[in-house]
Formats: sequence, C-alpha cells, structure tokens
Amino acid sequence: MVDIRWLGTAGLEIAFAGTTLIVDPYLTRAGKLDLLFRRLRPSADRLRAYVRGLGGRVSAIVCGHTHFDHALDIPFLAQETGCPLVGSPSLKTLAGLSGIRAGMHVCRGGEEVELPGGASVRMIPSRHGRVLFGRVPYPGEIDPRAGLPFKAGQYRLGAMFMPRIEAGGVSIVHQGSAGCLPEELEGLRCDILFLCVPGWKKTPGYPDACIELLKPGVVIPFHFDDFTTELPGSGPVRRLPGSDLEGFIARVSRHAPSLEVRVPDPREVMRF
Repeated sequence: MVDIRWLGTAGLEIAFAGTTLIVDPYLTRAGKLDLLFRRLRPSADRLRAYVRGLGGRVSAIVCGHTHFDHALDIPFLAQETGCPLVGSPSLKTLAGLSGIRAGMHVCRGGEEVELPGGASVRMIPSRHGRVLFGRVPYPGEIDPRAGLPFKAGQYRLGAMFMPRIEAGGVSIVHQGSAGCLPEELEGLRCDILFLCVPGWKKTPGYPDACIELLKPGVVIPFHFDDFTTELPGSGPVRRLPGSDLEGFIARVSRHAPSLEVRVPDPREVMRF
C-alpha cells in the first residue's frame, strides 16, 4: 500500500512503510517576473516547513530531468533531509554546485536503483515534449562552470527519464513531460501512470503509446497547474494556459474507454 500526494507541477510524494520517496519536487513556484528576469532561489522557509510536515524519513529524491520546475528545490531538500539523490549527470552537477558531494546515484538510462525502505526505481530513457514554439525548452547539460543561483534558462534539460518506481507493492511510472520513447517501454507494466498534460497535442502518439505499452490500472494527469502561481487552499487549481486537461482526458478515454482516469488534487492523498 502507498499514499501518493501530488505536490503541484510534476512533484510527487510517495509514502510507504514509514518512509517517503519524493519525485521532481517544485514547491518554490517562482512568479513570472522571477522566471523572466531574476535568478531563482529555493524558498527556504517553505521547504523547511514541508520537511517538518513529512514527519518521517525521506528515502530518496528522484529527478526525471533538470529543468527549474523539476530540480530547483532538490539540492535544498537533500541538504535538509540528508537523503540520497537519483538522477542524471546534470543533477550531479547541480548538486555539486550546491555543496552536495555524496549520496548521488548518477544514471544515464536503464539503471535499476535500490532505495532505502525496500523501494526501487528504474530510470527509463525518455523524451521531452515540444512545448515553446514547437521546441524542447532549454536543451543540453547544466554548465559546471556556472555559479548559483541560476536563471531559469540555466536549468538545462540534461538526460530525460521516465522513472518507474516500485514501492509498497505498487508500481508507479512518472512521465514529467509530454513525450516518450516507445521502444524503451517494451515489456514494462505499471499500476499507476502519471502523465504530463502540457504539450500533449504537439507529440504524435502521446499519450496513446504510453498507455498501450504500460497497461496501467489508472492514469493520473498532472503538470497542468500554472506553476507561476500559488496552489490554492481551496477551490480549483489554476491551470497552465493551453494545457487542455479536458481534451487530454477525452483522448485517453477514446484510446482506452475502460481505463480509470483520476484528476489529482494537491490537498488530498491518494491511497493505492
């Protein structure tokens, strides 16, 4: 059994057996002007409050790719929790620039990493969706010669992964961008499939190939919130312009009419 909470953007908190695994946390939620003109800094007070609220051990933080909305908060959280990191060489660069020298599982694609608490993660090679003007934003690797804090565009993509997590007897696949490499999914299955919504219209065969190959029991769309604004305490989550969550759900339902699609709420815990 696992309890999963959507943290907004592509962030997940997966609690099982007295420990917690975090994937792509982005709680800082910098505003539009910050993203355009300023260097980005993690929100220390918010992140410390989040760690205090976990109330237990953090087994690891997994990073699917190193854009700012997936990786900005990771070094600070790693320092606060002392947990290991799992991610790309670009994440290792970011961790090193942040003063983190140990506890890093560097992946290049296909690795299976055993984690504390009995969980494991397989870092499936993947592809980032084309979002801005039909392009992949900020391609390339994080520059090890650069100095923190970075501007948004300095958080380069790095290697792109689709982590498959086994925890508490449940298999979870996290696709943090609207793309995939179907050949890398052959023979794999999952119980729960988190699928990025923005960019889905620009990616041929997405999300159909992910669903057909992984055969999930439930699909959970995410990353559709406007991450330049705060998550509300109540009421609907403000969506990214053009994400078209309803169209995405309709596409999934047409492809797999009997498949459960569950829209997450960051104020609720989903138990599986």
